[in-house]
Amino acid sequence: MVMNFTTHVLFSLTAGAGALIGWIRFKKTDPAFLPFILLLTCGFTTELVSFFVLMNGYSNALYYNLFALAEALLITQLYQGLGLYKHTHTGRWLQVFFTLLWLTEFLYRNRTTEFLSYFIIIYSAILVLQSIDLLHRVLFETAQKIYTHPVFLISMGLIVYFTYTVIVELFWFYGLNQSSAFRIRIYELFTYINLFTNILFILATLWIPLKREYILRSL
Repeated sequence: MVMNFTTHVLFSLTAGAGALIGWIRFKKTDPAFLPFILLLTCGFTTELVSFFVLMNGYSNALYYNLFALAEALLITQLYQGLGLYKHTHTGRWLQVFFTLLWLTEFLYRNRTTEFLSYFIIIYSAILVLQSIDLLHRVLFETAQKIYTHPVFLISMGLIVYFTYTVIVELFWFYGLNQSSAFRIRIYELFTYINLFTNILFILATLWIPLKREYILRSL
């Protein structure tokens, strides 16, 4: 059974639940997780804008590309705040790299209706590797229950999401999207993966520590 467009949109908009929880608890939330709350907010806003743009027969490529850049910068900022990088300026330089890479491909394509596939593949692959590193630290360096650890939930969600993103973009890059049935199945699976990661993010917002001392100390 082919998933209809409305179901796809409803699943995608679950990101709004995590954003809402995050902003409700904002005043008591550890500031290190502010980029994560902003990420969920940007994701939810992009889904809404994309819905209305697509319903009116236009491409949502420009909005998705802008979100991709914001996503890369915010996750890097999140990992900087969580202490993933050994050197203070590593996160800043990585953000500069992402920005320059985005601008280079955007100017090269010179069209707002094309997705920035090279940028998406590169930043997604980098964030997968970083998320695995962070996940490894959580698993071996904290005594807190894993299923209540926000860093574990966030890292797991990002690993699943960006790994699938890289695979799909490579399919597109090598022209494996010629079959309409294949494209439909790819997007259906992506919808369920998006729902799964959004559920993990909702749980993460519920378990975000209210005091700095509860974050993974060894990061």
